[in-house]
Amino acid sequence: MSRRTVDELVAVAIEAASKKDAATLDQCALDLEEIGTQEALANAALTRGWTERLRGNSRVSIDHYQRALVLFSEVGDGHRIAHINANISLVEYSAGNYQSALEYGHRSLEQHTSIGDRRGMAKNYLDLGIVFYSTGDNPSALEHFRRALALYEELGDALEMARVIGNIGNIYDALGDYPQALQHFERAIAIQQEKGDLYSVALVTSNIGMVYHNLCNYESSLEYFRRALALREELGDQRGIANTLGNIGLPLAGMARYPEALEHYHRALALHKKLGESERVTRVTGDIIHALLGSGAVDEAENWLTEFEVAHINHPDVVIKRTTARARILEHREQLDEAMVTFRSALTLARDHAFPKSQVIVHRYLRELCLKRNDLAGYVEHSNEYNRITEEIRGKEVTQKLTMMEAERKMEMERSEHQKHLAVLHSTLPKHIADRVARGETVNDHYENASVIFLDIVGFTTISEQLSSDQVVQLLEQIFTTLDAVCEKHDVVKIKTIGDSYMAVAFPHSVRNDSPLASHVGEEGGIPSDARDEVCRAANAALDMLHAVSHIVSPTGSPDGSPESSPESSPLQVRIGLHSGPVTAGVIGTTRMQYDVWGDTVNVASRMESTSEPGRIHVSSSFALALNSERAKKQNSEMAVIPSVSEEPGTWHLELRGETELKGKGTMTTYWLESA
Repeated sequence: MSRRTVDELVAVAIEAASKKDAATLDQCALDLEEIGTQEALANAALTRGWTERLRGNSRVSIDHYQRALVLFSEVGDGHRIAHINANISLVEYSAGNYQSALEYGHRSLEQHTSIGDRRGMAKNYLDLGIVFYSTGDNPSALEHFRRALALYEELGDALEMARVIGNIGNIYDALGDYPQALQHFERAIAIQQEKGDLYSVALVTSNIGMVYHNLCNYESSLEYFRRALALREELGDQRGIANTLGNIGLPLAGMARYPEALEHYHRALALHKKLGESERVTRVTGDIIHALLGSGAVDEAENWLTEFEVAHINHPDVVIKRTTARARILEHREQLDEAMVTFRSALTLARDHAFPKSQVIVHRYLRELCLKRNDLAGYVEHSNEYNRITEEIRGKEVTQKLTMMEAERKMEMERSEHQKHLAVLHSTLPKHIADRVARGETVNDHYENASVIFLDIVGFTTISEQLSSDQVVQLLEQIFTTLDAVCEKHDVVKIKTIGDSYMAVAFPHSVRNDSPLASHVGEEGGIPSDARDEVCRAANAALDMLHAVSHIVSPTGSPDGSPESSPESSPLQVRIGLHSGPVTAGVIGTTRMQYDVWGDTVNVASRMESTSEPGRIHVSSSFALALNSERAKKQNSEMAVIPSVSEEPGTWHLELRGETELKGKGTMTTYWLESA
C-alpha cells in the first residue's frame, strides 16, 4: 500500500496533469484506489478522467468524470463538483459537442458562483467564451471573455489575463478587424514572454500568422506558423504541433503549393485523430478537400467529402466550406442545377453570418457556373456582386494594412523603450532584482540566513598615489571584473563597491529561488557545494577571490606600502571578512536605483574584513559553525565540530585565530578559512 496520504497523492496528480504526465496519473489513481476510502475513490475517478482526456479517449474520460461526480456529491464537495463539470465541458468541446459543452460549462459556472469561487468563475467565463466562438456566436464569446478578463484583473493573474486578451484577439480576427487583433495578440505575447509561458507564446505566435494569412500575406503567415511550430516541437506539445501543421497548409495552399499543403494537412490529420480531436479532424478534412479540388483531384476530393459530411460540426465557416465543396463537385459532374442550389445555400450562410470573404468566393463560383449555363443575367448579377464586395474588401484591407503598419511601428517603439528600460535596470541592479522592479514589485526582502563577504585591497591608497587617474580606473576595473566573475560562478550577488572595497552576499536558495544553483563539486581547492547552502557558496567564492586577485599584478611594486617596497611589479593582496546571519535587502531610490543590504550581519562582516590580515580570509564563529555544520551533514555526523584541520585533506581547513577585538562589538572568537 502507498505510504502517501490522499492529499499528497492529489497534489502529485495535479502536478502530473499540468505536465501531461499520463503515467504518473495512472500510478496516482492506483494508489488512491488502494487506499479505498470514499474520498480516495472519488479522487481516483477524477484522476482517471484526467488521464483518459490526455490520451484523447473522450467518452472514457467522461465516464470517469461522471463517477467522480457521484462520489463527490455524496461527500458534498462543491468545489470538486464544479471543477468536474468544467472538465466535462472541455472534453465535450474537444469532441465537437458544443451544446453539451455549454450545458456543463453553465452548470459549473452556477456552482462556482454559489460558493463564491471567483477564480473558478473566471475560468468558466473563459471556457464558455471559447465554445461560443467555435459556434460562430462572436457577441456572446466577446461578452464572456470580457467578464473573464475583469475577474482575472481583480485576481491579479497576469498569465490568465494574457490568455483572455489573446482570445479577444481571435474574435477581432474573425470579424476582419486585423489591427485590433494584432494589438491584442502583441499585448498577450508580451506578458507571456515576460512570465516564460512558452506554450502560450507559441499559440499567440500562430494566431499572428493567421492574421497575415487573412490579409493574403502568405510569406509572413508562413514565417509565423513555422516559428510557432518550432516552439511547440521544443515543448513536445502534440496538440499544438497538430494545429500548427494544419495552419502551415493554409498559406501553402494560398500560394498554390498544393502538394506541400496536403503533406502538412495529412500530418496534422493523423495527429488530431490520434488525440481524439474530432472538431480539428473535421476542419483539416475540409482543408484537404479544397486543396484537392484546387489541384484538380476531384474524385479523391469527393471521397473525402463523404467523411466531411458525416461530422456533426456546425460552426458556420465549416458548414460554408462543406457546402461549397459539395457544389464544386456537383458542377464538375455536370449536375449544374443541383450545383446552383447548393452554391446559393452557401451564399445565404455567408451573408447571414457576415463573412464577406466567403461571399466573394461563392459569387465567383456562381459567376462561372452561370457562364456554363448561358445565364447572362445571372453572370452579370454575380460578377457585379463579386466586384463590389471585392472592392469593399480591398478598400478596407488597404486601410487596415496602413493602420496595422502604424500599429506595428508603435508597438515596436514601445518594445524598444521597454528593452532600453530593462537594459538600464540590468546595468544597475542584479538581474533577478531588475526583473522584479520591471514588473512593478516593491523589493523589500528579509533573509534569516545570508553570508556577507567584504573584501579590501591591501595598500591601495599607496598604490593609487603612484598611478595616473586612468591607471587607477583601469586597475580597479580589472580587479572588480575579476571579482564579478567569481560571484557569478558561485551564485553570489555583488552588492556594491566603495572605493577599493567590494561587498557581496550569498543568499539562501530555499528563499531566493530565482537562479540555478552553481555546482562546482570536485574542483581543486573548492568546498563541496552540493549541500546547497549559502555558507558553502560564500566560502568557495572567498577562496576563489583570494586566488584570482593574487594573479593581478600591482604596477608599483609591493602593495603593503612599506619602505622596503620593490619598484618591480608584485601581485596584489586583499583582506577578506565573512559573517553569516539575518539581513534585510531592498531597492532604494527612483531615478538612480540601488540594491543594498542592511543589518548587524553586514556590520560584523565589515569588522571581520578590517581586522583580517593581507592574503587571509577572516570568518566569524557563526560562519565557521554553519560551514562545518554543512560538512557534518554531508558526512551524516550527529554533531558539528570545528576541526583545526580538514577531515578531507586537499580541500580546506578552519584554523582557530582566537579572541579578536572588534570595534563596537567587543571580543569575538574568530577563525581563518584557508585552502589546504
